[in-house]
Amino acid sequence: MEQKTPTENIIDSLDGLQKASPGDFFFTRVQARLHKEEINLWGRVTAFATRPAVALATLCVICLLNAAALFYQHESSANSVMADQFEQNSSDDYNTTVAANSYYDENAEVH
Repeated sequence: MEQKTPTENIIDSLDGLQKASPGDFFFTRVQARLHKEEINLWGRVTAFATRPAVALATLCVICLLNAAALFYQHESSANSVMADQFEQNSSDDYNTTVAANSYYDENAEVH
């Protein structure tokens, strides 16, 4: 039996080689990456905002703000009604005072 040299062993190991080929769908994946659009800031914001958890949280915050605005408006309208009544009472007192002064002035001129 002949012993093969290391060079012959290397050459013999190359006998079963085939041409290298890419895996399945390699070309499709490369084309997809080449044609992929760069997502800009608005695209990222839209993608984030359309998540169900974010949309639900935003809706809850808007409802709370509306409820707070209604409560504040109701409270301020009650305060403005009280202020209007106070102004009306004050003006009535002033008109009474003016009427009384004019009565005295008229009597003073008659004497």
